[in-house]
Amino acid sequence: MPFEAKLALFATLVVLSVTAGLIWKARTGRANLVKSGELVDLGKLQALKDGVRVTKYGRKATFVQFSTEVCSQCRQTARLLSEVETKHQDVLHIEVDVTNRLDLAAHFKVLQTPTTLVLDSTGRVKSRIGGAPKPNVITHELEKLEVI
Repeated sequence: MPFEAKLALFATLVVLSVTAGLIWKARTGRANLVKSGELVDLGKLQALKDGVRVTKYGRKATFVQFSTEVCSQCRQTARLLSEVETKHQDVLHIEVDVTNRLDLAAHFKVLQTPTTLVLDSTGRVKSRIGGAPKPNVITHELEKLEVI
């Protein structure tokens, strides 16, 4: 293969890789509306908050964050959602480690961590955020649930 053809092939692969990365980055951290409105069973999650099993949803909103042990963005997301929980007393943040809970990962179709479900006061899924959410996305989701 001539050198010019190899160079053209390499340049094409670089452009395609950069384009795919930019598209992926633009889509990560956005909230997607969930049409099914599935009711999340807190008993099935077996989530703990301060050492106590979570049995009630937030009065206006609940963020269920699915994480894994090796996820670097999960800590940032947990910190952001904990700050939101501190600011708004009607909001609850639950973090569920799915490293050893493949049943939950399969049930909720968790393909990346963090994945965050936004629940209303009755525990119905209203939206889903794949990747680390941006603060403005969290604010928008809270506005939709009339928390802010």
